[in-house]
Amino acid sequence: MATEKMRKKPVKKKEKIAVLKEENFVQQLSSKKNSLSPKKSIKKYVLISLVLIIAVFLLYYFKGLFITAVVNGEPISRIALIQELEKQYGKQTLSSLVTKTLILQEAKKQNVSVSNQDIDSEIKKIEDNLSKQGQTLDQALLFQGMTKENLIDQIKTQKLIEKMLGKDIKISNKEIDDYIEQNKENLPADKSGEEMKTLAKQQLTQKKLVEKYQSWIGNLQKNAKISYF
Repeated sequence: MATEKMRKKPVKKKEKIAVLKEENFVQQLSSKKNSLSPKKSIKKYVLISLVLIIAVFLLYYFKGLFITAVVNGEPISRIALIQELEKQYGKQTLSSLVTKTLILQEAKKQNVSVSNQDIDSEIKKIEDNLSKQGQTLDQALLFQGMTKENLIDQIKTQKLIEKMLGKDIKISNKEIDDYIEQNKENLPADKSGEEMKTLAKQQLTQKKLVEKYQSWIGNLQKNAKISYF
């Protein structure tokens, strides 16, 4: 019995030593972690500072995206401008966008398109007419508050309408003669007989096209599924 007790005592000492070593190892690890935490904090603050600096730089560089004007130090935000424009012209602009979308959708459905050549040809006609009046296209666009891109967009829409609706419009010679007779004062006097008839036919065609368009777009709007938000 005595020998068994003597054998057990050394085992207990070894276990205590192992436990102490393990505790020391854990303490060393925790102390290392604590010693690293200030470095991590510094990195975190540096990162936050960099993000803030970049954000301030972007806000300054792209301030035009957020601020439209500054009056005596008081900024007018772009959001405020948009809200005011929506109040004044929102319904009209939205209606135009809806109408344009319906026209483009119908043109796609009918496989109707407008080529660059069609657009360039129309722009050339406009430039020639303006030149006769002593104006340039740029001057006319500036006066109308338009860009060339706006003009091209309008021409494209107009040409799509003409291709979809104009093919069925017919003008008789009697209609042309009657139109010339009724609009002598409004037609240019320096035109020859054939030129006058050509001009009258163009104006009559445009008039019928407008009338047909009103009915056509009304039906598209009536049959379309439009949701407003």
